[in-house]
Amino acid sequence: MELENIVNDTQDFIQRVNELVGPHVSEDPSTLVVELSRVIGVLAESTLVTEGKLPAHPARPPRLAHDVADMLFMLVAISNHYHIDLEKAWNEWILPTRARLDDAAFVQTIHDRVTRTRQQKAR
Repeated sequence: MELENIVNDTQDFIQRVNELVGPHVSEDPSTLVVELSRVIGVLAESTLVTEGKLPAHPARPPRLAHDVADMLFMLVAISNHYHIDLEKAWNEWILPTRARLDDAAFVQTIHDRVTRTRQQKAR
């Protein structure tokens, strides 16, 4: 599915929710961000269960793909609220970020963070 279709589907879904529940759900960006935070927590739990680092909750088996899609929906909803062109924003982010991989100090910083995280997990 292309990004444009995801954005359009999100807009259509939000419009339908607004018709059924009222616009207060999607018009307040703080509500969207709070919901995104909840979804991040659910995704974190699903990831930990999938990786065998947490036991699965009997009433909620991990649904990793669903949780990633849920997070994508929330991000698109927030971007729609602020009229952000996601394709443009992505290109403005990825190009300079890729270029940073040529910076030895940046790469070393990333390497050091990963190494510290692995060491902390090993304890």
